[in-house]
Amino acid sequence: MKILAMDSAAASCSVALWQDGNIIAHRFEEMTRGHASALLPMADDLLQEATNTIEEMDAIAVTVGPGGFTGLRIALACARGFAVAAKRPVIGVTTLEAMAESEKGQGQTILAALDAKRADLYAQYFDADGKQLTDPVARMPEDIVAMVPADTKDILIAGDCFDRVENLFLEKGIKPVAAKTRVPDARAVAICAAIKGLPSDPNYRPSAFYIRPPDAELPKNGGRLRP
Repeated sequence: MKILAMDSAAASCSVALWQDGNIIAHRFEEMTRGHASALLPMADDLLQEATNTIEEMDAIAVTVGPGGFTGLRIALACARGFAVAAKRPVIGVTTLEAMAESEKGQGQTILAALDAKRADLYAQYFDADGKQLTDPVARMPEDIVAMVPADTKDILIAGDCFDRVENLFLEKGIKPVAAKTRVPDARAVAICAAIKGLPSDPNYRPSAFYIRPPDAELPKNGGRLRP
């Protein structure tokens, strides 16, 4: 099976090609803006390197959130476009699942957390094998630390929020360890997608997963001018 995976949900842009248990091509670039102009050329270069076409893929994988509003929609739109062109299904993977996948197998509970660009964080706990221990949430740092699984002695923190939770864990007598993974990577997205498997509906297209409502909302009067 072949899976083309992509991510542009946070401060990076990446694509990866998974084939029969291995990542055979990969592109990754840190960036805070410019995802829209970078993602498609990156995917095209990757496919050319691997001498593959989009029609040879069995599925497209993409991060669905949580993450930046614009970045999420860029990758989702690209994934949907590829899927329609190649008549292939799309497999959605959360950014928190992807970060936990990158760090599993080290014998520690994992906290995957991303800055939500407000006072709160996007976060979720996983066990050492990457199994979900909690639901993904958008909460204040102290509330996230209060959710830590019982009997946790040390914790591996993936994402960009280590500095915001480090002292809070130390106050609970838990040793926080900063993971190498600070943003999602398409390599982990591809692996997560392979584990999930193909959706039963070949026309399935995942939607963005925001956890919380968007900051901007339509006015209650539908945008009409007041008389």
